Amino acid sequence: MNAEAQLQQTSDFSHFTATASTPVIGATLSGIHLSELNDKSAEELRQAVWRYGVVFLKDQHLTPDQQKQVALRFGDQLEKHSFGKTLEPDGHPEILVIDKIDSDKTRTTTDIWHHDVSARRYPNIVSVLQAKEVPFGADTMWSSATAAYDYLPHELKLLFLGLDIEHDTTFMALRHDFGGDNTAIEKLIQLGESTTHPAVIRHPFTGRLGLFIGNGYVKRVHGYPADMSEAILRIARELPCVPELQVRHQWQPGDVAIWDNFGTTHYGVTGDLRDRKRLLHRVAAWSSDIYPTLDRDNAIADLMNNRAG
Repeated sequence: MNAEAQLQQTSDFSHFTATASTPVIGATLSGIHLSELNDKSAEELRQAVWRYGVVFLKDQHLTPDQQKQVALRFGDQLEKHSFGKTLEPDGHPEILVIDKIDSDKTRTTTDIWHHDVSARRYPNIVSVLQAKEVPFGADTMWSSATAAYDYLPHELKLLFLGLDIEHDTTFMALRHDFGGDNTAIEKLIQLGESTTHPAVIRHPFTGRLGLFIGNGYVKRVHGYPADMSEAILRIARELPCVPELQVRHQWQPGDVAIWDNFGTTHYGVTGDLRDRKRLLHRVAAWSSDIYPTLDRDNAIADLMNNRAG
């Protein structure tokens, strides 16, 4: 690596240092503890998350209240998950418990590329995930949804700019066969979490265009026959698998990852854990003022003008 590349890899903010994981996505932040955030350091933290898509911090060991306060720096409301196990018995219904041990009845929605709770009108803006007990091999991967859009050739950009995607929680549960006896499909049907988002959205904080599809809650391309919808969705679902768009984090207890749910997709690697436990706690922030949108006419006009130029 030459000196110029090394300088680009490390960025000094006023309150911490960010070392990029790849040229496209991810950075490790050092010199800051999330329990000590103030307004100025929190603003820099937000800038880092929007710039890198996902940031990693070591040796944090946040309490539940501290973890929730970090999330509230990104949105004014905390998610209460539709079906997942939470720390509600301990007074923290906003903390999702992500765990898995080897069992024929264990299912998980983490081992698919997805945006969190995208079947809601107002999906999460940011998630804050802390490792409690993570065995070797139980990593998490993120892929840049904005870089995925940039990766598309002009003609496919134009195609996806014109599409809307149906997202549905019940369909996701049935399609991916998760939950076993722990998740009542009837309860998910009663929740009625189903909505339509543009296939390409303009990021509410960076202004960049990105794919908002994933392979979790997505039901179909709105208005398209099933076979044609599946052919189109296959293109979008394979893009996160491109290695150049990815970063992978090998967890240690106390690690925290904060990611942009609009600008990235993620995948929890469960692997062959056998009888080893995987335990992480996640808090996510959202706002009724922030949701996936696109000024389609302007985006298409910009795309055509850029090609003509």
